[in-house]
Amino acid sequence: MATEKWVLGTYNWTTINSTEVNSLANGSAVLLANVIPNGTNLDIFMDISIAIGSAAFAAPNYIGFYIYPLNEDGSTYGDGRYGSAAGGPPPSNYWKGNIVIPATTGAQVGTLQGTILPPGDLKIVLYNQGGIALASGSNTVKIRTYNRSIA
Repeated sequence: MATEKWVLGTYNWTTINSTEVNSLANGSAVLLANVIPNGTNLDIFMDISIAIGSAAFAAPNYIGFYIYPLNEDGSTYGDGRYGSAAGGPPPSNYWKGNIVIPATTGAQVGTLQGTILPPGDLKIVLYNQGGIALASGSNTVKIRTYNRSIA
């Protein structure tokens, strides 16, 4: 009988943002700084984890995540709309999931599990629907990638 298990991919909880998430206005989205190359390793799954600095979060209280693949022009990701922070939400065809955060004051953490990765280079767009601008610091977005193995 075959045994199926998870196998760590290219990334093990690697930070993919810089300061672009700091002070992100409610209702705005931004393309995160780091490229996630997936053309060689071809990882299948990704978890996205956030740690958000303290703020007074209010309804609708979630952070949305979108995968923007590198387009055939070799320079534009997704619809090209989020090189810097802009009003959201991004188009739904790029949406991968939300992390719901409590409508309360304080730092928040959460993880979106099992996102399917496309092959090739990509970037993540973060959409703030926390009901308030994100903190001016202490905001981190990390990913880990993995695959399934059958032995």
